[in-house]
Amino acid sequence: MEMHEAPELYERIIHYDEVKEVQVRLTVSTFRGVEYLSLRKYYMDFEEEWKPSKEGVTMPIDFSNSKELFIGLTEILSLAESKEVIEEHFSDLLTAIYK
Repeated sequence: MEMHEAPELYERIIHYDEVKEVQVRLTVSTFRGVEYLSLRKYYMDFEEEWKPSKEGVTMPIDFSNSKELFIGLTEILSLAESKEVIEEHFSDLLTAIYK
């Protein structure tokens, strides 16, 4: 997706528990001219609509937050089964992290 074509709200379900009827969503939204990234738990209400819960975190999207989030996710993925694939594509970053 091109940044100039980005929707007003980006939203992606990153976890869905069918038994508990709970989702975790990653969203990017703008409020008062500031872009925010949120990870929030959603629940199914009695009218069968998904509603955001109070459980979650929201932070401004800036270079520092984005960089630290990317580094954290890269560290987690580097420990997962796909370590060889991650090393192939992100070896420079991994070398810098584990120095």
